[in-house]
Amino acid sequence: MTPPDETPSPPHDWNTSPLRRRPIDVADTTLCDGLHSPSVTHPSSVDQRRLLALMNDLGLRSACLGHPGGGARQFAGALDLSRELMRGQWPIDASCVARATVKDLAAALDVRERSGLDLEVAIALPVSPVRLEAEGIAMDRLHEAAESAVGFAVRAGARVVGVLEDASRTPPAILAVLIHHLVALGAGAIRICDSAGHATPDGTQHLLRFVADQLQRRRGDGRAIRIDWQGNDDRGLALANALAAVDVGADRVLASALGVGARSGTVPLEVLLTNLRLTNRWPHTLGALMEYSESAAAAFGIAIPPAHAVVGANAFRSGTGSHATALVKALRSGDRTLADAVTSAVPASLVGAEHRVDVSPVSGLSNVRWWLSEHGYDPSDLVLTRELLLSVKQTQRVATDDELYSLTDSLLSARVARM
Repeated sequence: MTPPDETPSPPHDWNTSPLRRRPIDVADTTLCDGLHSPSVTHPSSVDQRRLLALMNDLGLRSACLGHPGGGARQFAGALDLSRELMRGQWPIDASCVARATVKDLAAALDVRERSGLDLEVAIALPVSPVRLEAEGIAMDRLHEAAESAVGFAVRAGARVVGVLEDASRTPPAILAVLIHHLVALGAGAIRICDSAGHATPDGTQHLLRFVADQLQRRRGDGRAIRIDWQGNDDRGLALANALAAVDVGADRVLASALGVGARSGTVPLEVLLTNLRLTNRWPHTLGALMEYSESAAAAFGIAIPPAHAVVGANAFRSGTGSHATALVKALRSGDRTLADAVTSAVPASLVGAEHRVDVSPVSGLSNVRWWLSEHGYDPSDLVLTRELLLSVKQTQRVATDDELYSLTDSLLSARVARM
């Protein structure tokens, strides 16, 4: 019999190879979209600056610094973050959001002027028929507002993004006219928004191909117009849509820490980066991802759900018998690559995490033996192993380390007393 190769072979991959191999620009909108969630607390300026530093550590090169026209607090926050970027000299292309009003644009341009940062201004325009009807805006008025707002920002020397809100529910004829109009006015990027979380992955790709085709027709002026994608998670498809946008050629995809945002949130940045890294479309390491996600949760006063992919407390925990047995054998072999691959498609080492084997009512003896060996007890003590497992099986949940210490010591003490 031929002994197995010591080097674990990569698992078979049924997934289709990504259509796009080149890296993608991911813009972090945590400090903007995060404040739209009804469940968060407003992060302190210290926390916001800390998150900005961690964005740089993750290799993020684009970030939205908020909505300075939203009020005095929002203005001060955007100005503080802009100055922090100037002090740190981090290579992050910063932007802020503005509605197509003089007040909002003046605030954004004031932040740009005071900080000295070449802040990109993303001008939001509601474009779908349902939004226009709800807000009582006629199409000619929308075009006038776009012309006035973009012209004002361009004349001030700012780089402009034309943000087409609810584009995923907008007819192509309306989108085509607006795209050509915004580019003619001087916008350097077009942001396609799935504001209501309506799109599916195939719809995302159809929409972005249409946008790219419209921009291709304008190549006569020699300008390369960036295409951004921003989506919400109302149907639970924000991540899938973002990956579809990457595949079809979007230049920049927007995401926020833990997907925090309005209603059901937006694209979870930590899961997006992990998927891009796994498909060789994110060139930077993710060692700071855990710290970043935990810092964001603390800053916004929210809890990371235990089952949240990649950064949740359960992401690299195994408590069931068969899965834990395989993991324990891999861990005992000392082969980190094998341990990383055996139970999860996401290697724990990729994000600076460690595997954990729990003892629960559905565990087997291998879980208990591993726990004993890792915590200073004799894993070959079969009586102790069986007694400890039996004790845990009488409970209703996974045992904590403190509970296992207490149970183990009690069992050993009882054994001594019987001698």
